[in-house]
Amino acid sequence: MKRMALRAYDVSLWGFFRFLGPDAKTFLQGLVTADVTKLAPGVCLPACVLTPKGLLAADFELYEESALSLLAVTRPEAAIGFLTAFEKKIMLSESKLKALRSEQAWLVIGEGFDQGLPWTRLNEPARLLLGVDPPVDAELLSDAEFQALRIASGFPWFGQDIGPENLPLEARQEAGISTEKGCYMGQETVSRLIFRGHVNKILMGVRFPAGAAPAPDASLTSVSGGVGLAMVRYEDAVPGKEVMFGGEKGSLFVFDNWPKQLSKS
Repeated sequence: MKRMALRAYDVSLWGFFRFLGPDAKTFLQGLVTADVTKLAPGVCLPACVLTPKGLLAADFELYEESALSLLAVTRPEAAIGFLTAFEKKIMLSESKLKALRSEQAWLVIGEGFDQGLPWTRLNEPARLLLGVDPPVDAELLSDAEFQALRIASGFPWFGQDIGPENLPLEARQEAGISTEKGCYMGQETVSRLIFRGHVNKILMGVRFPAGAAPAPDASLTSVSGGVGLAMVRYEDAVPGKEVMFGGEKGSLFVFDNWPKQLSKS
């Protein structure tokens, strides 16, 4: 089978933050949803930081650059919430938080490319490059082309599909939540939902007949081709159920790469 050509997408407007210091891991372990002890060189660790009430401040990816340096990557709309969640608390630690300004940052998508950092949010292999040019033979992707890839992969976009009004379990953030670590900010709300109940709404995939997909709205948050993402009532979140969006009928489904829900209900 012929290998697909490499593609590159400009992510220089994303949020890039570096935690520096001897207690950076310990500091983050007490605040974020992921188990930071799982970090190692070459590992992409999905995570969230929540408000004290358990709402999303930001979703992000975390990388270990060295024993004294951790890199966090957010989408543009999540950057302010991310910074706000940490900037005051870090003053009580031995670490520092720096917002990075990179003139170049790229996602390189396709097989056979092993430079940079892994980025595991797409169905296809993707690598994150900072401060260097993408491969000369990579095709540059437009915003619309990248959005089509991320929607097809079921990756919710902060500021569009999910946001600060959402609980992480509404937003399909189970991959970034550890049920085995100690306390973190917002954990009480997350644990209560996992072990005693369920959310009132939840993100689902939607398939539309060819050419029948409506424009995004408050419920149908993203759409590309015949596939979309939608926030629906928990009672309606049944794979195969048909739901109307913008006058068009769509069939709900769960993306294959979405992690299993952390719920005992």
